[in-house]
Amino acid sequence: MSLFLKILIHRFSILCFFSLSFAQHPGDEKVRAGINAFYNYEYEKSIDILSEARIEYPSHPVVHAVWAASWYQFDQSQFDENKVYSNFEIRIDEVEQVYDSLTRKHPDQFDYFLYLGTVQSLKARIHLGQKRFLSTFYSAYRGFKMIQKTNKDSSQTKDALLPIGIVEWYSGLSNPVVKLAAQALGVKPSRSGGIAKMEQSARESDWAWMESMSMLAYINQFFDINPEKALYYMDTLSNNYPQNFKFKVYFCLGLLQNGKLDNAEKELLYLNNQLLEQRSYHQKRYKPYVSFLWGYYYYEKEDYDSSLVYLNQSIEEYDSDMDVILANVLLLKGKIYDQKKMRQEAKRAYEDCIKLNNSSQAIVFAKEYLNKPYKG
Repeated sequence: MSLFLKILIHRFSILCFFSLSFAQHPGDEKVRAGINAFYNYEYEKSIDILSEARIEYPSHPVVHAVWAASWYQFDQSQFDENKVYSNFEIRIDEVEQVYDSLTRKHPDQFDYFLYLGTVQSLKARIHLGQKRFLSTFYSAYRGFKMIQKTNKDSSQTKDALLPIGIVEWYSGLSNPVVKLAAQALGVKPSRSGGIAKMEQSARESDWAWMESMSMLAYINQFFDINPEKALYYMDTLSNNYPQNFKFKVYFCLGLLQNGKLDNAEKELLYLNNQLLEQRSYHQKRYKPYVSFLWGYYYYEKEDYDSSLVYLNQSIEEYDSDMDVILANVLLLKGKIYDQKKMRQEAKRAYEDCIKLNNSSQAIVFAKEYLNKPYKG
């Protein structure tokens, strides 16, 4: 499965329903409370609020999709993968019927079509997890085309720029297969154009700013490198959602990338303590990330032996199909071995990094240092 589809599904289908536009609707305040609880990892609270909101405000354009997402995240911390996908598919089928009914009743209200497309694309997440790759692409295609049509048909749905911007940006990378897939969706590949859409979404939307900033930070930390911009986005997000462990992780990475080691050390100690308070699912996912951050910190302190201990720990425990962090772990490991004059070990690390083939800047650097040793 290419990183194109992983980004399309993970960042677009799972996240974009929080990022789409809200006109003023009865129940907005309650739905907002449910979304805020979601972003602070309070999934049970989010489910309770949104379940009530679905009954009280059944015509709200957002509540049904966010309710399904909250259940998905909660189930991930409770059940095995098959049960998670089974439950998710049942709920997605239910809310798709709700949105289909709403579009029939309100054919001029584009929000409903927007969320119908979003829910259709969510099926791609289920099929991706089940390794049904043809069904994955078909579901993503259906949902994306619906969102694309909504964006063209109504000036009031500019938040649809986020998922469109994601696909447009990523398809602007050099992989020809990615470009062909994007063109099949009717997207003109353009990294700059995609970023411009996401930046507009971050600036102008009451709701899209959250995921737009998250995606822009991701791009500026790992692809089109701009540490200052990335730190700004993650500082904003972590301050607004202080219980969101992922935001804290990437905020700490931003501090390290900007050379703010004293602040990064404080954040790392905080992350160590907070990791123990996370759900087991999040502990398993984020412990390797925290190990990478400690490895990065000790690398910047020029304590290479300590850095390698943490980097190797991160590699051993890595448990995510999104392998951009892993690429940076391997790149950093290679750089350390080069600085320790252990060229063969460095080359093995660079080769392992390159095998990930995820189009991140780490791959570019690994190819460079494989041919010419890193000098520091």
